[in-house]
Amino acid sequence: MNPSILKRLRCRGAIGITMLVAALTVPHVSAAPACGFDEPIVDPQGAPAPLPGTRWTYSNGASRSELTLQLQTVEPQQLALSIDGEAVRHEWRETYADVNPLRKGEKILLRFPLSVGAQWQDRFEEPGEIRASFGSYRYDYVEESSSRVVAVETVRTALGDVNAYRIERDARWHKSNPRSDDMKRMRLEGSGAVDGMERSISWYAPSVGRVVLRRSIKANPNYRHYPTAENDSPRLMVTELVGFQRPDGCRVEAAPTQARVPDDLPPLHYPLMLNNRWEFLLIRHQHVPAVSVDR
Repeated sequence: MNPSILKRLRCRGAIGITMLVAALTVPHVSAAPACGFDEPIVDPQGAPAPLPGTRWTYSNGASRSELTLQLQTVEPQQLALSIDGEAVRHEWRETYADVNPLRKGEKILLRFPLSVGAQWQDRFEEPGEIRASFGSYRYDYVEESSSRVVAVETVRTALGDVNAYRIERDARWHKSNPRSDDMKRMRLEGSGAVDGMERSISWYAPSVGRVVLRRSIKANPNYRHYPTAENDSPRLMVTELVGFQRPDGCRVEAAPTQARVPDDLPPLHYPLMLNNRWEFLLIRHQHVPAVSVDR
């Protein structure tokens, strides 16, 4: 699952369906046709080719924070998906990454065909942009990552037991050169350059055509005791698929069972208190790719 999608999940406090019945933990599965989540995975697996109209709903466990993707079109190299029926996201079929004309290098979240034991590295640069109540700012972003397909596992999700590939990813990023034209009431100091890291585990299910569960945690890469997405740290973020529907009639909906947002804490091993330095904002805000050149 993409970082831009995770950003939308965390911030969409007024969108989605309120989970009124917390006890609703058993998924509703249509009787026919079966969704086939427990079918054995034949290794390797090529890029998915889901039918237009297929829908995926994700949750991070926060109230009113569900997000729905619906497949609009399937092209030889790209998928086009609507986000909550509004914005359209274009995605590379072979890498699971968003299409960004401003990106230099290549972002590879998954590399098809997937097979157990596969490994890859990626590096890219792109501008980032944060829009908030206090104004907006731009910055430069660089990320280098290494990924590996560890195993095929049966993972417990809100939709039940799903056979999936387990992909582990270590990413290091660098933000620099922050700039703004409309933050007149804020006097920000500092060099405006920070480094960070993210470790994540994603479970990609061929029967669903997307990641069904993702655990991630961020930290300062200069700290010698690196965190792991295995542990239930208060800074852990878990995004979970809670709804799936195919045009052939397969439909599953459930309340989240693992989804969670991090506690209101900065990423591990960074300053804890609000201050007036650019570095603080760059650390606190998750990266969001800019969609246009500097104004």
